[in-house]
Amino acid sequence: MLLTVNTGLAQGWKPSRPVAFISPSSPAGSLDLTARLIQKIWDDTRAVGVPVVVINKPGAGNGIAWSYLNERSDGHAVSIGTTNLVSNPVTGAHAIGHRDVTPLALMLDDYFVLVVRADSPLKSMADVRERLRADPASVAVGFGPGLGAGGHTASAIAWKAMGADVRKARFVPYKSAPDGAVAMLAGEIEMVCGTAATMPPFLAAGRVRVLGVIGPQRLTGVYAQVPTLQEQGIDATFTNWRGVIGAKDMRREHIAYWEGALAAVNDSGAWKKELERNFWRANFMTGTKLREFLDREAVTFRSLLTELGLNK
Repeated sequence: MLLTVNTGLAQGWKPSRPVAFISPSSPAGSLDLTARLIQKIWDDTRAVGVPVVVINKPGAGNGIAWSYLNERSDGHAVSIGTTNLVSNPVTGAHAIGHRDVTPLALMLDDYFVLVVRADSPLKSMADVRERLRADPASVAVGFGPGLGAGGHTASAIAWKAMGADVRKARFVPYKSAPDGAVAMLAGEIEMVCGTAATMPPFLAAGRVRVLGVIGPQRLTGVYAQVPTLQEQGIDATFTNWRGVIGAKDMRREHIAYWEGALAAVNDSGAWKKELERNFWRANFMTGTKLREFLDREAVTFRSLLTELGLNK
């Protein structure tokens, strides 16, 4: 299958030197994890034909990475795109939005979990709700990679559903959710809202507990016994999506090549295993369908973030 895809791609443009895969988060963050898994599949299958090198450029709601990307419009650079593409213009985290880059493919949906230290007095979401109703600033929650990121939006949705005033809440941005978890273990904050894929190392060390999943259903594996927020009487759910983008001025032949290379990843058995291992759900989308999806998401996020008081 990969040989067939590569033969088709070889008829047009293809990379002639190493490709930069720009990660908008610190190493070990969920965006970095996604970039490195795609890179590994390309390297293992030799699908791209040149080295693909992950470069970390965290900060400014992914805007630092995407600014760096837009300086490289010759087809030899791609990056991870996520909900910040539609939230940044609303929150003011960065000026770059989905129309300021070239969407190449949507790859997956994932979900967030709320995590506390193992010795935290917060034993359930009921405890969190009680604290927040008494004082919205009483629980500092960290997330990555910046304001307007999925973790920020997901936690704000959860806080609002618990009756807390999100304008008075303590939302603390970090370069990645694991950075937030390290800060939580050091006592800087009390809770982290991170993707399910990034928290297992902290769980394995026995230093954290998961209070709930901000998703439509329970997850599997280490999260099998963790109830959703809805199960705990909190009407909050949020679907995070993630894909791959190119520079704003990418040419059509560049777009066609990378759409094919990403379709090969989506169809591979290795990717399907990673989806299951990281608690992700496949949601592959390209072309006009993807651009229309992002336009709709931009409208949805503007309304949601304005309602939550996160607009600037």
